[in-house]
Amino acid sequence: MTRRDDQAWLAGLAETLTEVDEFLRSPAGHAALNDFYATRGSISPGFDAGNLIDAVGFTALWLRGKAAPQARHS
Repeated sequence: MTRRDDQAWLAGLAETLTEVDEFLRSPAGHAALNDFYATRGSISPGFDAGNLIDAVGFTALWLRGKAAPQARHS
């Protein structure tokens, strides 16, 4: 892939993760994650859900930074 193709791919992935992040931060998304972790036997499902949500959000932010054209310093 070329650099431009890589940037487009990263931007698309960041957009997808942003949508996932928005869903997970909704009451229904957070409740579903909380239930998921509780079913797996987590002792603090809300904390685990919050950590995953934050990881998705921070990864999306990092990818947006990687996909953005970098300013060249002269």
